[in-house]
Amino acid sequence: MKKMITAFLALSLMAGMGTAALAAGGSGTVGENGSQPIDVTAKYTGGTATDTVYSVDIVWDDMTFTYHESGTRTWNPSDHTYTDNTSAGWDKTTAGVTVTNHSNAEVAVALEYIPVTGNGISGALDEPAYTLNAGTENGYASADSKKSTFTISGTPNASVSAEGVTVGTITVTVSAAQ
Repeated sequence: MKKMITAFLALSLMAGMGTAALAAGGSGTVGENGSQPIDVTAKYTGGTATDTVYSVDIVWDDMTFTYHESGTRTWNPSDHTYTDNTSAGWDKTTAGVTVTNHSNAEVAVALEYIPVTGNGISGALDEPAYTLNAGTENGYASADSKKSTFTISGTPNASVSAEGVTVGTITVTVSAAQ
């Protein structure tokens, strides 16, 4: 009997009480069979600071060019001239400069050829300026890359020896893309 009275009293007390529902930004009291809604809000602040890291590979093809002449020149004593039976040309006429961007930002690439004058030789780059895209996470093998081809031409004069002389300089400049 005591158990029945205790249970009856507990139920009576519970029926008379309200239930408080609290949430950030609001409060209220709800009675029996009541409800109170509250919106759930998600926020994002800050973020992760990421420094810009520049890492650019420059790969140069061999920039040694050899001019070959072969054949014979025959002296003609009657008019004091040579009869030329020679052939001549460069062993190769092109070499490349490949630039690959492993940075986490775009880069601008500028290539400049500055010739040494007075040697009969000239040269030019086919891609003197371009932009390379930033690297992507886990994309090392697919990093943006470009090859600029240097082409040599002309006939060297006596200032160019078999030991070789500098006939120009190629400078590669890498900067943040604008």
